[in-house]
Amino acid sequence: MKKQWFITLALAGLFAVSPASAISLSDIPLWTGSGTNSAALVIEWSVPQSLTYSTVPVPVADKTLVWGYRFNGAATGTQMLRAVLATDPRLYVVADVTFGTFVEGIGYNLSGNGILGITDGSGTNLIADGFLTNATVDIDSAQPISSGDLYWGGLYGPNWEVWNETNDAGGFLSSPNRGTNAYWTPTDTVYYSAGYQGQWEIAQGGLDDLALTNGSWIGFSVAAGEYEAAATAPYNSHKHAPVSPDGIYAAYICNSNDFAVQVVSSSNVFFSAAASERWYTNALAVLGRPTLKFIDGYGFFGDGTVHRVKADEPAYWCDPGSNNVLTEINAGGQITVSLGRRIYHSHKNPYGIDFNVFGNSFYVASGYGGSEMNDLTDQGAASFGGTAGTYGHPTTVSVSQDGTNWFTYPYLPVLVPDNAYRWDDPNHAWTDEQMNETKPLNPSLDFPSGLTVASALDQYVGAYGGSGYSLQASGLPWIQYVRINAGTSLTDTTSSDYTVIDAIGAVDPITVGDALSITPANLAAGITNLVFQNPADLNETLISLNFESASASARISTVSLHEFSAFAPVVGSVCSAYQIQARPLPGTSSVALQADLGLAVGRNYSGNGGDLRVYQWHGTNWAAQPFTFNPANAEVLVPGVTNFTAMVISQIVPPSLSARNSTNGFALQFTPVANCSRVLERSADLVNWSPLYTNTLTSAQPVTWYDPNPPATRAFYRVQLYVP
Repeated sequence: MKKQWFITLALAGLFAVSPASAISLSDIPLWTGSGTNSAALVIEWSVPQSLTYSTVPVPVADKTLVWGYRFNGAATGTQMLRAVLATDPRLYVVADVTFGTFVEGIGYNLSGNGILGITDGSGTNLIADGFLTNATVDIDSAQPISSGDLYWGGLYGPNWEVWNETNDAGGFLSSPNRGTNAYWTPTDTVYYSAGYQGQWEIAQGGLDDLALTNGSWIGFSVAAGEYEAAATAPYNSHKHAPVSPDGIYAAYICNSNDFAVQVVSSSNVFFSAAASERWYTNALAVLGRPTLKFIDGYGFFGDGTVHRVKADEPAYWCDPGSNNVLTEINAGGQITVSLGRRIYHSHKNPYGIDFNVFGNSFYVASGYGGSEMNDLTDQGAASFGGTAGTYGHPTTVSVSQDGTNWFTYPYLPVLVPDNAYRWDDPNHAWTDEQMNETKPLNPSLDFPSGLTVASALDQYVGAYGGSGYSLQASGLPWIQYVRINAGTSLTDTTSSDYTVIDAIGAVDPITVGDALSITPANLAAGITNLVFQNPADLNETLISLNFESASASARISTVSLHEFSAFAPVVGSVCSAYQIQARPLPGTSSVALQADLGLAVGRNYSGNGGDLRVYQWHGTNWAAQPFTFNPANAEVLVPGVTNFTAMVISQIVPPSLSARNSTNGFALQFTPVANCSRVLERSADLVNWSPLYTNTLTSAQPVTWYDPNPPATRAFYRVQLYVP
C-alpha cells in the first residue's frame, strides 16, 4: 500500500530576467558539485599554427565551451575536471597521471551517440566514464572514433595548455577577459613558462596543484605549435588564452550535401574582361557553402588582406585561395542549381524556414571611428542609426521538385546579411568559431536605432545569416532545385537591377545544447513553437515550447542534464532531465515569457505515464508540476511555464513488500523510491496501524527491515510512501 502526496506550486505573474554582456558564473548552463563556492572550466578547441610532430586531424570546428563547479572547502583543478567529466557524458579526456594529471587529449561527442574513444589506425582506446589514463595509441596521430567529435590531442606535437585567472586568486564572477592582443605577453623569456594575456595567466602548476577558490577559472587552449626552444617559435610567441566562452551554440560541422552541388543552367551572368571584376563572372561560385573569409581586393580596392565575412562587411573579390566566391546575375538572368539532397518542409525546422539564400548584403554601420571596415573594427563601437540600413540587391527565388515545374516567391529587395564567425564582445575581437550556415535567422529580428553591431550579432543566436524561405507557401513537401533571378520578378529584363549570390543551403533542425530566439513579432505572425532535437537522432524531439506570450525578445538555450549533485536530491528514478534558460536579447532589460513545455520522457520508458512525476527546480528545491502524458511520442506536457530552469521527469515505482521468518522475527524487504520518505507500519486488524520505521533513502537499492517483536497471533505490514 502507498500514500502519495502531490504539491502543485501555483506560479503568479511572469518571470523576469536580466541581460549580461559577458558570460558570468550565473549564466553557465551546466553545473556539477555542491557548495557555496563557484568555479568554472573553459575549453577552447582551435587549429594550431604549426603541426610539426603531429598528424592529428585538426578540430572539426573552433568552439569554446564552459562548465560550472560548486564546492566547499579545499578543491583542485583536477577535482573540478573529474566532476565535470562525471556530469557531462559527452566530454572526455586522455591524461597521463604518472607525475600528476597531465592532459594529453580532450574531446567532445558532438553527435551525442555516446561512442567515446580514440584511434591511431592500428589501435583503439575506448573511454569509459570520460577519463582515459592508460592510452596505448599514439597521441600525436590519434583521432576520435566518432569522426564528427571536437577533439585535439598532443604530446610531442602541439599540446593542451592550462591557464588560470590573474594571480590564481579567484574572485572572477565573469570569464576572464583575454584582451584585444592576439597573443600572450611572456614574463619569462628564457623558458617561456610564465606570462599573461589580459586577465588570464599561464598556469604555474599542474591541475593537481591548482587550488580553487570562489570565482576561480581554469582554461584549456590548444598550443600554437610543438615545443621549440626558439623565442620566435609559435609555441613560445603565439600562446593564446581561451576566448570568452559563449556556451550556448552547438558547433557547426559542414556537410557539403546541405548546399548546391550542380549548376543546371545559367543565363545573363555578369561578364567583364577587367581583371578587377573577373571574380563575379563564374556561375559555379554559387556551389558549396557560403564564404567564410575573403581577400580585401588590391590597389584601389584594398590592401590584399584576409577578412572575415561579417554583417557590416560582406564577401567580395575572392577567397584566400584566389577562388571565385560570388556570382553576379544581371537583370533577366538566372542561375538554376541542384541541391546535394532533397530539402523537406518540416515543423522541426526553426521558424518554419526550410532553406536559405546567401548574398553579399551588409548593414550600414557608423560610429566605429575608422574609414574602412576590417577585422580590427570594434563591433561594439559600430552602431546602427541615422543613415543605417541594409544594402543589397533585389532577388527573386523559385523552387522545384523536377526542374520543370516551378513555384516563385515574391522578390526580396535585399537578402539578409551574413556573419561567418562569433564576435567575442568582452574581448572586442573576432573568434575563429564558425556560425551555423544551416541555422536560420529569426525572421523577426529587431535592430533599434543606436544598437551596436555586436548586440545585433547576439540576435543572430549562432546563425550564419541569409534570407530564409519556407516550402509551406509553395505547397511542395520537398524540393531538389532552386532558381535565382535578378530583379523584382521573372520578367524584369529591362531594369538595371542585378543580384549577387554566394550560396544556397538547407536548414537543419536545432538540437538540445543549442539556442534559438523568440520575439513578440514571432507570436503576432503565428510563429509560436520552438523545438530542440536529439543530437544523435534529428527525428526525435526532446524539447518543445509553444509560447503563449512574450513581453520582449529572448534567447532560449537548452542542455541535457545527466548529473544532479548541484541540485537537491531528485525523487525517484530519473528518466530524462533538461535545463532551459531564457535571457533577454540586447536592447531589452528584462523579458517575461509563458509557454507550454513538452519534454521527451526517454526511449527506455514504456509505461502509460501514471508512474511519472515532473519536477521543476526553484532555486533550493524541486517542486512537482502538473502535466499530461502523450503516449504517442512518450512526451509530458507542462502547461503555462513561466520559470525557465531545470526540469526532471522521474519515474515512481511503488514498492512491493515481501515478508519472511527470520531469527530476528519477521524480515520485511522492499525496493525504496530514491529520496522519498517512507513509513513501515504494522496492524493486527487492518484497521489500526502503528509505525515501526520512518526514513528517507537516497538510493533505490533493496533494503530489509526487521520486526523483532511481532504479535503472537497475526500481523499485517504496509509501506506508506510520501511522494512530494
